Amino acid sequence: MPFQLSEYAKLANTPKLNSAVIMTILRYSQIMDMIPWDNTGSFTQKTTRWNTLPSVAFRDLNGTYTESLGSYDQVWESVYAFGGKVTWDRAYELVTDPIRDPIADTVEMKLKSMALTFNDYFINGDHASDAKGFEGLKKRVSLMPSRQTVYPRGITSVTAPLDPTASTANARAFLSSFDKALKYCNGDKCNAIFMNENSYLGFSEVLTYANVNGGSLLDVTKDEFDRRVVSYRGVPFVDVGLKYDQATEIISDSETDGTGGSIATSYYFVSYDALEGISGIQMKDMDILDDVADGPLQPGKVIDWFCGLASWGKYGIVRLANTESSPNWT
Repeated sequence: MPFQLSEYAKLANTPKLNSAVIMTILRYSQIMDMIPWDNTGSFTQKTTRWNTLPSVAFRDLNGTYTESLGSYDQVWESVYAFGGKVTWDRAYELVTDPIRDPIADTVEMKLKSMALTFNDYFINGDHASDAKGFEGLKKRVSLMPSRQTVYPRGITSVTAPLDPTASTANARAFLSSFDKALKYCNGDKCNAIFMNENSYLGFSEVLTYANVNGGSLLDVTKDEFDRRVVSYRGVPFVDVGLKYDQATEIISDSETDGTGGSIATSYYFVSYDALEGISGIQMKDMDILDDVADGPLQPGKVIDWFCGLASWGKYGIVRLANTESSPNWT
């Protein structure tokens, strides 16, 4: 049965350290907190998905039907070892009046790096660049039917990107593309829309140009970590943030646009669904292992987690592409 990691950390019969580590990571990764997770108990998980549907027809009176069968694809997903080693100099334990606990700081820095790296792979993971990690939304949607990549009205893959604030018509075309992407995401069962910071901040500007009252489309709540959550038609926006270098956007503002320039960005619409959507998979809960000492370094901890992503259908992800990035808007 799928579970949320935050609830699992509260209820699972695991050491308190493991639960504390999970909750700390989730504070830095809204993505990990939102995804439903399944335990695989193995390195791989497989299922079947519909490929083609059987045909049906009308028949003559006293006639017969022609037999027709649908076909299936077999889908395999894997988990990947993800984590890191945390050590500290024994001198940290000799400090008696720190402004911040240096050991706690060392651990939290590692956990934040894990969270931001997971966020990056959630979007950009690709076996062509790193076969040790799982594949993300960008790679997965590229292998799905062409309708799962949506362009704003009047825009194609080989035209200049849409500038949503160039005119009222452009702003409305941009909003129309959002509605189309929502509809194409598992038959209007979208659960989250992922974007970068500039896109997140710029959305209200588009509503202004479109002369739309944001209150009729947007809602603001808070999650259990007291993070502000903005929703469009009931579907939450998620700013995927920065890579672990804390400088590079995970979703770029300089994607290649339809004319070969580099002023485009993308939005990803995702459904969390066992048949057509995305879910997280883990072999078992995260392990926090004791490390061995190395010279003056104290024996620290090794965080080891076999995790991955699974997409069981062909219609659970939509990419809205070739939209001009916010810094280049009129």
